[in-house]
Amino acid sequence: MKINKKVVILSGLIIVSSIYSFIFFKNTQSIYTTGDLSFHLSRIKGLSTIFTSPINYETFNYTGYGVNYFYPFLTFFPAVMLYWMTKNLIVSYIIYVWLLNLCTTLVAYHYGERFLKQKKAAFLFSCLYIFSAYRTVDIYYRSAIAEAIAITLVIPVLFYAYQIISGKEEKYPSVKLALSMSLLVYSHVLSTLMSTALIIIFIFIRLVSKGFKNADFIAIFKKLFSAAGMTLVLTSAFWYPMFEQMLYQKINKPSVTNLYAHASNVFDSLTEAMNNDLTTYSMGLVGLLSLCIPLILFKKLTNIEKKIYYGTCLTWLATTSLVPWYLLQNTPAKLLQFPWRILSLQIIFSSLILTMIFFKNRRYNKTRELFYLFMTVLLLITLTVSSKKNFNQKIISQPGHIVVNKETVEAYTTKGMDYFLYDYSPIASLENKEHIIKHEAKIGSQWVNLPYKTTGSSIIYRVTNEKSQVITLPVYAYLGTNVEINHQPVKEQVNANGLVQISGVKGVADIKVSTNYTVTTIISYLVTLTAYLCLFFKIIFHKR
Repeated sequence: MKINKKVVILSGLIIVSSIYSFIFFKNTQSIYTTGDLSFHLSRIKGLSTIFTSPINYETFNYTGYGVNYFYPFLTFFPAVMLYWMTKNLIVSYIIYVWLLNLCTTLVAYHYGERFLKQKKAAFLFSCLYIFSAYRTVDIYYRSAIAEAIAITLVIPVLFYAYQIISGKEEKYPSVKLALSMSLLVYSHVLSTLMSTALIIIFIFIRLVSKGFKNADFIAIFKKLFSAAGMTLVLTSAFWYPMFEQMLYQKINKPSVTNLYAHASNVFDSLTEAMNNDLTTYSMGLVGLLSLCIPLILFKKLTNIEKKIYYGTCLTWLATTSLVPWYLLQNTPAKLLQFPWRILSLQIIFSSLILTMIFFKNRRYNKTRELFYLFMTVLLLITLTVSSKKNFNQKIISQPGHIVVNKETVEAYTTKGMDYFLYDYSPIASLENKEHIIKHEAKIGSQWVNLPYKTTGSSIIYRVTNEKSQVITLPVYAYLGTNVEINHQPVKEQVNANGLVQISGVKGVADIKVSTNYTVTTIISYLVTLTAYLCLFFKIIFHKR
């Protein structure tokens, strides 16, 4: 009986990604982690009402936190759909991570095969990529799920950019690059900027390469410019509402860190990689091998292999204190926050170069080749399992570790969300942040606690006043925020110092706060949807 290779490969990828997921998420009732898990669980819960309101009032300490205006969520939305089905934040998150791992293996395999021109090489590249230490740290230690999604999407972005810059034959390269880049924007903006910087470096390398002609530059520029224009239109549903809110009032930006202070010491980086410590931001043992093995075989490497090896080394060195990060502190590079984030690009180069070397100058038959491939994947699994034991012991001792389970999940997605509460909040509101965190309202000149109830897309306060007074609620006011008093809309301005404020409230009153989409925001959504449909039909009809 003839074995279908595609079925075997697909089954293998599903098994590998499932094993990888199971190593870290054996228990579907609780998650031990640090970092941003509570933030992203709150996002899932908050996005569950996204079709009725851009803001959910049951999350982030019931403050009406406008995270959805400033944090893209399209590629994260499947987690919300899982939440609708399971009604369980923990289970929906775990299933989503498994699906993300599976998608990552499939994406890495598909583009690995196109680049490496060999199925077995693509399979190994996919396994090396998914098991990479930094990606593992991103998902299971940092819980930086948005960046983890970006690690999946950066592969097609760089692939199509490479196809355009190197002059490779590709149907609709600009369209494919734009579609890939738009999904990257909808996942993690910072990863988009990092990928763009790397693409600019690709262009520079092409410019200084031998045989480059002006005509080549014009052709490349046209395709990249076209891709950039399409990306701008495709992502208008994200950037337009964001800028609309920023023009309405000043918004507090995420904190700026000291880049040099967060750069890794070279010796420490190598030591952490050797230990494959999954509680540090290192390239891991596989990343270390990608620096050492090609160096030994350097004279035998082809030109393209040498370039990939240089990329492996330089993207690692860029994370260390050898780079004078202090000189870049007051430049756009400060948006990076942590130099070790560049490891998200390093794992592409390291996985590629190790795969190329593995299949270089093969002198053994197919059976032995498959055996070595199987043993390599088994070693990756074994290494991850052994590192997980150390991970379990260390994570409990981490000062910022959290345990999310049935008993704690509610607190972590509501009242326990003080850490993230001020990024993307109106700057004017920060002078009252000690009252916001306590959820205190201001009646006249006195801060008090008022009874309230939430309905997801709105929050209602019960106020009893003997005389007419000005009331300030611990709820952020964005463009589109509406207030009703006893079911009667308030027509006056309700934004005062970034918070909801109402004057002339007397007697017993129910104050309802909600937020609607602006007309122009809805238009931006329609523009984006139309653009995606047009490109989709363009590709489909071309194939026919």
